[in-house]
Amino acid sequence: MQQYFKLLSAFCAALLLVACAGTSTPSKQEMILGVWSGDIAGQSIVLEYTETEVVVESFGVSFPYEWVDDDSIRLDAMGQVVVSTVEFPSADQMVQRSPQGVQTLRRVRP
Repeated sequence: MQQYFKLLSAFCAALLLVACAGTSTPSKQEMILGVWSGDIAGQSIVLEYTETEVVVESFGVSFPYEWVDDDSIRLDAMGQVVVSTVEFPSADQMVQRSPQGVQTLRRVRP
C-alpha cells in the first residue's frame, strides 16, 4: 500500500512538472495588447494597443506602431517618430522609456 502511494506521488509530481514546462510566459508583443491608462504631460489618457496601432480613446485618433526588436516599439504620431523601450514590471503595469521621457501605464482591461 505504501509503495502505491509513493508511485502515485511520483506520477503526480511528474505530471505537474510536464504541465509547468508546457506553459510559457507571454511575449511583450502579446502583453502590450489591451487598454491602458496613464498621465502624459499632466493629462489623463486612455490608450488601446492593437497589434498594429495605438488608439488614443480620449482624442479619437490612432497612430501606427511596429516592433523594432523584442523590447522596443516605433510609434509614428503624425510624422513624429518615437522609439520606446517597453518593460512590464507586472502584467498590469507597462513602462515605456524614450528620449522624450518615461511613461508608466496601468492596464484597464485586456
